[in-house]
Amino acid sequence: MDPIDTLRRPEYTGENRCAPCTAVNAAAVAVAAAVAGARRRSLAVPVLAVGAALIYLRGYVVPGTPEFAPKLVRSLGLEDQFRHVAADGESERQRESDDLVTDTDPQELLGAMFHHGVLEEGERDDDALYLSEAFETAWREELADLRAADSGDLVAATAEVVPFEAEGERRYGGVSVEGEEGVVWLRPTNATGDVAAVRAMERVGVPESLRAPATTPLRLFTPECPACGGDLEERTVDDGCCGGTMGIEDTPTRDVLACVDCEAEVHVFDGDEEAA
Repeated sequence: MDPIDTLRRPEYTGENRCAPCTAVNAAAVAVAAAVAGARRRSLAVPVLAVGAALIYLRGYVVPGTPEFAPKLVRSLGLEDQFRHVAADGESERQRESDDLVTDTDPQELLGAMFHHGVLEEGERDDDALYLSEAFETAWREELADLRAADSGDLVAATAEVVPFEAEGERRYGGVSVEGEEGVVWLRPTNATGDVAAVRAMERVGVPESLRAPATTPLRLFTPECPACGGDLEERTVDDGCCGGTMGIEDTPTRDVLACVDCEAEVHVFDGDEEAA
């Protein structure tokens, strides 16, 4: 094995690199190089080069960085600067929205879901909502069809269901659709689930204007994992600060609806939702 490969930590580099961790370690390496250079000028460049290489390969060089770096950045009041860097780095796609549409009246959506038999109230708990048996069956059938299709079919299908003229492509590890009226980027799991939901809503007569907006709230009711067909459960996952963010807005833990088999995440609960 290449000795360099033994140093690599892909879970903390590339798309998983954490901006606060990188910044704090870069500062630490710069200080170490300055101290070394003050003692012997010839040491500054090697220290700087080795430190930079380790940050590039491993994500950080100071032990415990994932635990203390985000807290340090917050304590210094630098959240906005890192948030700005993250936005600039991802300006070509819609960042972590994973929504087809978000600006529709929630009451109108809910009324349509009841009227067309997508949702129904539970018999024993008036506050609980469930998928109707007919709609759940339709959604499962559409999910199975999409899983059997190739990735190109999923891209084309996603472009068809967004509420504007768009063309799609595989990009940034997901499905990106772009048109004159907007850009939408979806993780493959959400693209599969949302497209299947739109097709199932078409089967039960939901108006076209409400199908795409309904996909985000309907993720809470996804009957099976869009990626593999497995069962879904509510769970809490621990992200630390590294492993999937270039900003520092993520909390150390997230409550999610995820697959018990392939661990694909279907929905991330926000503060107003309750996860079991």
